[in-house]
Amino acid sequence: MKPLHILLLLPLLLLLACCSATDARKSYEKARQCMAQGDAPQALACLRAAADATADDSLRAAIYSEIGDLLFDEGLQEQALGAYQKAYRASHALNDTAAMACQQVNIANIYRTRENDDSCLYYFGLARQLARQQHDSMLVADIQNQMAGYYLWHNDYAQARRLLLPALNPSQAGMAGGICFMAADLYRHTGPTDSARHYCQLLLREQETGLRQMGHKWLAELLLAEGKTAEAAVHLEQYEQLTDTLMQETDTESLRRISALYDYSLREQQNARLERRIIMAVAVIVVLMVSLLALMLFFSRRRMHYSMKVQQLEHLLADYRRRDAKMADRQQDILADTPICRHIGRLLGDARCQPMTDEDWHILEDTLSKVQPAFLQRLRGFHRYSAHELHVCMLLRLGLSPAAIAQLTARSKQSISSVRSRLFEKVFGQKGTPAQWDEFVRSL
Repeated sequence: MKPLHILLLLPLLLLLACCSATDARKSYEKARQCMAQGDAPQALACLRAAADATADDSLRAAIYSEIGDLLFDEGLQEQALGAYQKAYRASHALNDTAAMACQQVNIANIYRTRENDDSCLYYFGLARQLARQQHDSMLVADIQNQMAGYYLWHNDYAQARRLLLPALNPSQAGMAGGICFMAADLYRHTGPTDSARHYCQLLLREQETGLRQMGHKWLAELLLAEGKTAEAAVHLEQYEQLTDTLMQETDTESLRRISALYDYSLREQQNARLERRIIMAVAVIVVLMVSLLALMLFFSRRRMHYSMKVQQLEHLLADYRRRDAKMADRQQDILADTPICRHIGRLLGDARCQPMTDEDWHILEDTLSKVQPAFLQRLRGFHRYSAHELHVCMLLRLGLSPAAIAQLTARSKQSISSVRSRLFEKVFGQKGTPAQWDEFVRSL
């Protein structure tokens, strides 16, 4: 190596020596404190510092595993995959079979979220094989439960039942909420109904809002299928309340993440200023070229940090869109399965082309108020509608065609088109097409 190259590498060697002198265990404990306080960015920084400083493979495996968990929770799947792979290599160096199996499960779940089914099943299979070699029955059961969740997601109920049945032992006390959730989902698709209702009732006792929400939703579906509309309405009301609570909790968590990212940015800037002073001090001792090289490295890291921040925000926005789309689909599924919607389907299939009665309109409006209360509130906030105009809007919300709406309201198709165009002009103050009004109504 040339003397000039050695001279340029001198500051980096000095910085590495300082990092090696850092107490890795102290950084790790500080990271755990930050995680307990919900400060993921600072915890991540401390964990990385501890991983760089430690020479203990056991500690390194635990650190990289927690780094993977933090990155996965923040939506950074690619980085989380790399951290889990490092944790696996550290566990392999220790010949810790149980820890290796846990990391294979983590890697499988990464591929599951990326919808890479072949890789997901491959790593689940490796994890189960390692757990069986270790004769760890509890770990084998946990892996099989996670595999059951995968098969439920893909509607492969036969495989899911085979893997989940050992966990549904009636003598087993304190069944986990995740097991109850999978059991309820399995039995509501495959039967028997009594078992589905039993596990849905167990979900109502869980602390987690999302589990109780789905318990009420599925119970409502089961009761509606049995014609018990009054009992179903009670569960639908609870489902809507829990849905609102869950959305508030999700929004609060999202704001916390964004706030943490902002604080992390400020800390990075403070660290950057401190690092710049160190580099300048080294530059005075060595040469001006060394300081210039250090500054180039600094700005490169800074660009990488901002790129990571943009990627995190993009993942958050994508999560919001997916959550809103799934919520709308769930509400539409519940609405489509109500008695009034089935009655409307029968009217449209009747060759006599009978319109809806006043009682039908009343029931439809009452059902929409319970299943999708925000829709009618938002709709009435834009305009005062006549009874006919409101009927047209409600049928549009159900996704019916203009021809079907004309039949149910005993009007012509041209009359329905005229009403939709007129409503668009009244609400928006400009001429529009019937299709534009349809799109507006279905977006509420």
